[in-house]
Amino acid sequence: MNSLDKKNDTIFFILGIVSIFIIWFVLSIAINNEFAIPKIDKTSKALANLFSDGNTYVILGRTILKIALTILIAFATSIILVVLSTLSKKFRSFISPIITLLKTVPVVVVILLFLFLFSRNTTPIYVALLVIMPIMYEALLNGINNIDESIINETKMLSKTNLFVMRKVYLPLTKPYVILSILQSVGLGLKAMVMAELIAQTKNSIGKEMSNYRAFLDMDYIFAWGLIMITIVIISEIFIRMMKKKITI
Repeated sequence: MNSLDKKNDTIFFILGIVSIFIIWFVLSIAINNEFAIPKIDKTSKALANLFSDGNTYVILGRTILKIALTILIAFATSIILVVLSTLSKKFRSFISPIITLLKTVPVVVVILLFLFLFSRNTTPIYVALLVIMPIMYEALLNGINNIDESIINETKMLSKTNLFVMRKVYLPLTKPYVILSILQSVGLGLKAMVMAELIAQTKNSIGKEMSNYRAFLDMDYIFAWGLIMITIVIISEIFIRMMKKKITI
């Protein structure tokens, strides 16, 4: 991608953000109900109040740490499952309905089930893990399936498909799919985690904070936390894209 394309992408990205705020402004004026859509200026004040509170940084630190840990565990688990699926077609057939089940089961059902099995503090992590892992597994598996047939045939002539070949040949060729799966996982994982925190009432969490403000109909603070979540995802995506060339598998 040349510098002109990058510049155009940046311009349209900024225009997209501006359009969101314009829609927000128009809707807040048209609806004129602070309990539904708060004004931008009021949400800005709520955002400033949040950042003036030290507990906000504790919550953000815990959230970033939990989502990073969840993505790391999901990635490691997905690699193991993909290696087994590549080495054994029987295992791939066996794991296929399980992955489909994990993708289709409602998140709320998983949250309620896990609340009986785990603590309120760990439930959001397990929920996010079950949301992220199928995405990463399918992305890695699709990456391997899309490897050029000539490369696969040449590799098979030199050696049987084993862990060394998977690590040195197949996995590096799936790098674009890995990056894409991580980018998708940040947003989806964070949404699932916050939803679980809200239902589980996890202490020192974004979900718990939103639940508290909802009880007092402080929609401006709920929107402020929403903006913080969006910012986390955007910064994460920018960081991952910047590190894309440096990431080796």
